[in-house]
Amino acid sequence: MATADPAPPERAGSLFDTELYHRIRTVAMGVLVVVAVAVLLMWPSITDYYSYNASYYNGIVASAAISAILTISLNLSMGYGGMLSMMHSGLQLAGGYATAYVVVKASGSWLLGVAASAAVGVLLAVLVLLVSLRATYLYFGMITLAANLIVIESGREWESVTGGIVGLSGVAPKLGDEPMSKQAFYYVVLAFLALAYVVQRNIVRSGVGRAAMAVRESSDTASAMGISPARAKLLLFGVCGGIAGVSGALYALQLGFINPDVGLLDNGIIFFVGLFLGGISTLIGPVIGVALIAVLVELIKDQARYTTLVLGVLLLVAMMVIPRGIVGTWRASRAGRDRVSDAGDDTLPDEVPDVVPEVRDAAPEVPAIEGVGLVKHFGGVHAVDGVDIRIMPGTVHGIIGPNGSGKSTLVSCLTRYHRLDSGKVMIFGEEAPAAPHRVAAAGVTRVFQVPHLFERVSVLDNVLTGMRMRESYTWLGATLRSSAYRRQDRAERAEARELLAFAGLASRADWPASSLSHGQKRLLEVVRAVATRPKVLILDEPATGLTSTELDALGRLCRVLRERGLAVVLIEHDVDFVMGLCDEITVVESGKVIERGDPERVQSSPAVLEAYLGRPELIEETA
Repeated sequence: MATADPAPPERAGSLFDTELYHRIRTVAMGVLVVVAVAVLLMWPSITDYYSYNASYYNGIVASAAISAILTISLNLSMGYGGMLSMMHSGLQLAGGYATAYVVVKASGSWLLGVAASAAVGVLLAVLVLLVSLRATYLYFGMITLAANLIVIESGREWESVTGGIVGLSGVAPKLGDEPMSKQAFYYVVLAFLALAYVVQRNIVRSGVGRAAMAVRESSDTASAMGISPARAKLLLFGVCGGIAGVSGALYALQLGFINPDVGLLDNGIIFFVGLFLGGISTLIGPVIGVALIAVLVELIKDQARYTTLVLGVLLLVAMMVIPRGIVGTWRASRAGRDRVSDAGDDTLPDEVPDVVPEVRDAAPEVPAIEGVGLVKHFGGVHAVDGVDIRIMPGTVHGIIGPNGSGKSTLVSCLTRYHRLDSGKVMIFGEEAPAAPHRVAAAGVTRVFQVPHLFERVSVLDNVLTGMRMRESYTWLGATLRSSAYRRQDRAERAEARELLAFAGLASRADWPASSLSHGQKRLLEVVRAVATRPKVLILDEPATGLTSTELDALGRLCRVLRERGLAVVLIEHDVDFVMGLCDEITVVESGKVIERGDPERVQSSPAVLEAYLGRPELIEETA
């Protein structure tokens, strides 16, 4: 953002230091990556030169790489998807069986076996998720644990396919008619590790990953932006299953056999320790964690019977000392944290950006959203009791009332977060869908009373998440970084920055959302809702805790949206703010509408004065 005056010397120095720091850190990280990749690529030559048992050390690194692939899958599930999976060793086992069956019993190629393993992993993961969509975090973990035990027992009993307790042997990769060399297989494993990392990175940094993280943070908020929680979970967990299946294929190909013991949870502890040691919800953390464990296991190989004990103690210590893991702890430190200087309050631009949506396709006489005879009771509490409400396009409609009067419940009924006892909701003359995310897709976006930001991602990513409903690319396009994906991603980022600038948050786009003040968080929620390009925007007490500057920015945004043809619904206790902004106001008391009309009529209504201040005669006596 351009400034008219030069920065003071101390600020200029600070900005220079920050820029220099970023350059040095970027170069240093780049050098470390290049060195690590070079060592991995040259490892067979290094071991061949320095050791008489090169194949053994090549196998150690290959085994660690296979474990890292599975840990990446676990990280996608637990770290980015918020799904506690206890079945990843079972997914690896199922993938190993698929490859073994193709190679040994069907005499197929090992590449076909890897493809079959990925398909089996996806299928198994999707089936388990379908039966546990409504399960909470812990219960989902228990369901996946049961699924893991079922996979193991199936492997023991389904002898015609799995070989029973003995398993299947002779699972050898070939190049043509000749067996593949250990060194060649080493590079195959590295290639799949690189592929798994790229898939993880590209998904996490796309709308697919942002949708999954939104569901992880709050499924209600994700639904309010048109994201289907079930679809987001199915997609991400399906990808996790595919990656886990591939790790199983490589495991079977490396060892030459597969048996049910591979799926035991004793084997799975390596992946959990690697994930939490390296850093959950970080891209490179799982790889670093598994690499350190591989070194540790090699160092204590003479005391192998204590391996599980050592790993258990390591996991306990890591959870207590560095709960964010190595990478997460480093990023939270002064050295690893992005140093973004506070540029102060942004100057609000005079012109309305084109990215602020315009709604002109609906007939102006048709209500944007309408509730007829809405009833919602919670036991003996009549939260909404026969409410009729009509909100027209191109207006700001206020809903006010005392605490506990049923305002938020009314909004939840309109947006289908509560199932109605009776009544109906219409959106532009058509009956509203039954699911909240479908209501959002129909053009109604809601901002909740309690802040629902995605605080573990950046301010910019919060706004980008609001655009997920409008994204047309597939998860495969996001993974492969297709031209359609890149084009849409560039346009979305430019639009998100314009919206942030219009709300005075441009300089904070790259900040973690958790670092914003309360008022800035509320403004960000509104901006994120506008990013969905709604036809109806419902704001539940957005002015709470805002400064006068932030309140002006909110009012300015509401007026602009009204001018663009949107219907803005404002639930607010700040009566002065409501009266100065709204075209029409509905007053709710004890679940019923006691007054509706323009601000002048509402302000002079005896019923409203009594609901807020007491009986009219007492008001006159006080005056």
